[in-house]
Amino acid sequence: MHPSLMAALVFTTITMFEQAAQEVERLPDKTVEITRKDGKLVFIEHGKEKAQAIPVVVGETIRWENKDTQPHTVVSVQTAAGKPLFDTGIIPPGKHKDVHFDIDMYQRAGGKPANVVRVKYHNRAQIDEVGELHFLSAARRGRGLR
Repeated sequence: MHPSLMAALVFTTITMFEQAAQEVERLPDKTVEITRKDGKLVFIEHGKEKAQAIPVVVGETIRWENKDTQPHTVVSVQTAAGKPLFDTGIIPPGKHKDVHFDIDMYQRAGGKPANVVRVKYHNRAQIDEVGELHFLSAARRGRGLR
């Protein structure tokens, strides 16, 4: 095979592999189930028995999974520059949306190195039923909350 043809084939194969790798859906680090308990909408981390603050470290992805019979939107109460820190958009029953918690979001939330920021969130239509995240910088991992 001609060397330039071989080089083009190798380049094309590598490019296609990189594109395919980017298209693979990233698995979430945690899943939060949107469900109802005692008539109230609650946000429960998968594997837990009750709603509680959910720790999330910079770089992690949270999957919001709608286990209710109605569509829901999860949006942060806290805003930066007039916009919520995150907003899932509408999640139909039985579907999910992923939110990646990156360093930019952490800084917009007021996060500093080796710190924890408490971020409250709710369903856009039911603002009185609130959940909470403990958003940690990577330097804070494993040190607990204070």
